[in-house]
Amino acid sequence: MYHPILPFCFFAIRVSPEAFKAFILRKKGVIPLPQSLGEHLRNRRLVLDLRQEDVARQLGTLREVYERWERNERQPVVSEWPGIISFLGYYPFGQESTADLVMKARRCQGMDQKELAKVVGVIHQQLRRWEHGDEMPASDKLEALHVLASN
Repeated sequence: MYHPILPFCFFAIRVSPEAFKAFILRKKGVIPLPQSLGEHLRNRRLVLDLRQEDVARQLGTLREVYERWERNERQPVVSEWPGIISFLGYYPFGQESTADLVMKARRCQGMDQKELAKVVGVIHQQLRRWEHGDEMPASDKLEALHVLASN
C-alpha cells in the first residue's frame, strides 16, 4: 500500500496490507493474546467493527449484560454459551483436564449438569465429580464427552 506522508513531501511509507490491518486493530484496542472471555469478546467485536448493542442483539441479550461480560464482571449462563461460541468462531479456553472437557461439552451444548449427565448416561452427581476433577470418566463416557465438546 502506498500512502504519501504529506502532500508536499517526496517521501512515502510502504506498508503491506497485513501490517496496516494489524496496526489499525492495535489502534482500536485489540489485545494480541486475550486471556479472559471478556477480552475474546471485545477483540471479536472490534475486528468486526460492531457496537456492543449490535453484538448483544445478535446474542439475544441486553447491552448491559453483554457489557458486563466484556468487563469480566459477569459470566454467561450455560444456555448462552452456544451463541457466544458461534459469535467468536472458536471455544475461548484451553482444555487441559477432564474437568475442562466436561465444561466445554456443557458450554458447547448449552446444557446444565443434569441435562448433560442424561445425554452421557450417568447420574448428575457423577458428572459433577468429573467436572470438579474428583473422578475420571470411563473411556466410553470420555469419548461421548469429546464428541459433545466438538459440536
